[in-house]
This record gives sequence, structure tokens and C-alpha cells, in this order.
Amino acid sequence: MNQRLPGDVEIPLEERKALVREISAFFEEQFEQELSEFRAEMILDFFIKKLSPVVYNSAIDDARAFLAESLEEMESTLFAKSSGSQ
Repeated sequence: MNQRLPGDVEIPLEERKALVREISAFFEEQFEQELSEFRAEMILDFFIKKLSPVVYNSAIDDARAFLAESLEEMESTLFAKSSGSQ
């Protein structure tokens, strides 16, 4: 079984190819610099490595806050119902 660490990103091949094309197009449009597929892949890998932990941690924080808020709402709803029936 392939173990992945939190924040590791696995991009499907077709999506990866599309991202490489977009990176190449971006460099061409913004910097008038043509990138080889290899260099575009290196840039993609660099940003995935650097951004994945930040994005992952942010998503975990958002999920944690959402769950805490949801549990708080559930608790107040359940408490209100049980105390109102006495």
C-alpha cells in the first residue's frame, strides 16, 4: 500500500499535462520566454512541493473550524430541545 504524507499531492496524468501546458503558455505570455516541457514540469513540481503543505494546512484549519461550528450548533440545538421538554 502506497503511504502518502499529509499535503502530498497526486495529480492525474492528463491534469498534470494540462498544467504543464498552462505554465508554458503563462511564461510565453508574461515573460516572452519559451519553456521546454521539462522546465515547465520542474516549475510545477517546485510549486506543488512548496504550496501543498500551506494549502493542506489551510484546508485542515477550515475543516476544523467548520466542524467546531457545526458541533456547537448541534449542541445548542440538542440542549435547547432537551431543556425545553422538562
